Amino acid sequence: MPISTPVSRPWLYALLPFVAYLLSWYYNGQIIPLLALSMIVYLLWGAWVWWPRLRRGLAWPRGFLPTFMVLWLLWFGVTLFWSGVPYSSWFYFWVLGSLPLGFLIWVTMPDAVQERAWIWLWWGAIASAWVLSSMALWQYYQWMGQGIGWTGLRPNGPLLDTNSFAAWLNLLFFPLLAVYFAYDAQRKVWFLGRQVDLLGLFYLATITVVLLAFFSTGSRGGLLAWLCTLSFALWGFRRQAGSFPRWMMVFALALLAFLLMNYAKGYDILGHLAPGYIDHNSSTVARGLMWLATWHIFLSHPWLGTGLGSYFLYYPAYRLPGELASAGTYAHNDYIEYLAEGGLVNLGFLLAFAGSLMYALYKLLYKAGKSLNLPEGRRLEALGLVLGVFAITGHALGNFIFYNLPLSVLAGLFLARAWRIYGYHGETAPILPRIGIHHGAIAQAVMVVAVVVASWNLLADGATFALFSSNGWLNKVIPNSNQRAVFLLKAADWISLARPLATQPHVYLANTYLSLAERDKSLNAPHRKALVESALQQYRQSLVGIPRQSGVLNSIGSLYLTHAQLLGLSPVQAERKALLAWRHGLAINPESISLRNQVAQLAFVQHGDVNGAIAFLRAGLQRPLFPFPRSNLQMEIALTQWRAGEKSATMATLVQLLRENPDYHPAIAWLLSMKKS
Repeated sequence: MPISTPVSRPWLYALLPFVAYLLSWYYNGQIIPLLALSMIVYLLWGAWVWWPRLRRGLAWPRGFLPTFMVLWLLWFGVTLFWSGVPYSSWFYFWVLGSLPLGFLIWVTMPDAVQERAWIWLWWGAIASAWVLSSMALWQYYQWMGQGIGWTGLRPNGPLLDTNSFAAWLNLLFFPLLAVYFAYDAQRKVWFLGRQVDLLGLFYLATITVVLLAFFSTGSRGGLLAWLCTLSFALWGFRRQAGSFPRWMMVFALALLAFLLMNYAKGYDILGHLAPGYIDHNSSTVARGLMWLATWHIFLSHPWLGTGLGSYFLYYPAYRLPGELASAGTYAHNDYIEYLAEGGLVNLGFLLAFAGSLMYALYKLLYKAGKSLNLPEGRRLEALGLVLGVFAITGHALGNFIFYNLPLSVLAGLFLARAWRIYGYHGETAPILPRIGIHHGAIAQAVMVVAVVVASWNLLADGATFALFSSNGWLNKVIPNSNQRAVFLLKAADWISLARPLATQPHVYLANTYLSLAERDKSLNAPHRKALVESALQQYRQSLVGIPRQSGVLNSIGSLYLTHAQLLGLSPVQAERKALLAWRHGLAINPESISLRNQVAQLAFVQHGDVNGAIAFLRAGLQRPLFPFPRSNLQMEIALTQWRAGEKSATMATLVQLLRENPDYHPAIAWLLSMKKS
């Protein structure tokens, strides 16, 4: 093959997925530009790999997993059509779909570059293990130096969650362990002999720093997943010559890492694994309540679920009393969250994925994988990769794992490499001619269109976040506030046309139109009416992508009340429309204090029913509220009582508030002023 062809440059095949992996580190479900860039790189990688394959008619790898991954990815895509929050689901399509997508791209790479490309990617993964471990240890000792208590000494690396970070380290640890065993077994000198093998020593050092970082996290779920997976590793390595001293070395390193990293915490993790502690620990109890609430979400949407990535938008309405230990972003159990967001079919895919891992372990472990006719080193490599993915799949029973983009990306790549070792049995005949497509250029054109459209939407989403969600950088680029406002207005107008489902541009336009209508006194009534109507239209358009936005519904209700005359509404009509919007928002987020208070004032107080307003406000206290929101609601109750002339009831409410939250200064100041008067 000519030297200029891509196949002769295997490092390029590894570079693109590795860049996508690096870009995913700090996404954390928030920084959309990183997701956009990561997935665009993935799409370019896929287009590069599949371009010649489509030209030749699309021969496909034989076996269950390649077919299963296609169906899984297609399922994620189909769910977008019935999602209750399509714009949010779009992002989680990429997060969750990066696992099957990465798998499919890797297993379809040309045979000529598979091995060499993996070498490049593997060393990139090792480098990432060092970087992640260094981050964890730096965080641990820096926080210790700052005097942070032992409960806070839980590094999270680039992620926002310590347990997910522990799963990430598990995903890297087991492939490292397997490769170390496979490599060290090839040496002809006695283990721990005088002759030093630098590469073997490097692998051992890498395992050591990963263990130090892993035990620094203090993750119970991570530790249980590690112990469970380690038992399979012991079984899989048992017949290897000289494995016993290597295991003794690994266990010694693990014990030293555990003792060192848990000394400052008083080895609290041992007590945290006790049944009595688990039964009464707030985070464990909260997980149980979250899972029950998630089950209720599923029962309300049993067939197709609420849509990928919609959990945080539905959970506030289902949060149970006593659950105040979580932000409610994820269910802390991927299996039940899959069930709530996509119904039984969605859960079935995840269970089938877990089952495929068990089957892979069976093939690699049964009779030491003799049925596969693999060299021992190759078997151990595949086993380590599968064990890494198996560890995080088990950890997903107690935490959100696959909702972390870097874990999904790396798991897909690791499993693809493992499958190419233990499950690859050639390819089918070209598929496209069988379905009547005899010109590969047609399929190539379809792929180009799909990549361009997806990349366009991802870029628009990244721009939306950069301009309207985190735009502090724009102050330095455009210092003049007027010029900046004009630029943002034009950008919002353009993005709202290019990406109609994006919510922030519509909200920005609506707020701008309202501000002009209220502040520009030179405008006549027809112009002001047009601006208000345009604002209302933009608010409504923002609800298309994500209908469950209580804040937008709050703004719509306020708009009806404030601009009723301009809109040609009578006071009664405006009140009805405002209450309808506010009640809708309160149904979405029953924990909203402002919405509850606005409904109470408009529906009850303004009609002379103070007792009804107080009863409605007190009903909010039955909801699971965090301390300060609860105090804010009690403060609103006290204000309503005070305005009604009920001074003694007001004082009783304030006293009760301070008993629950002694640090709530507005109540303290009010009580002091009441006593002085």
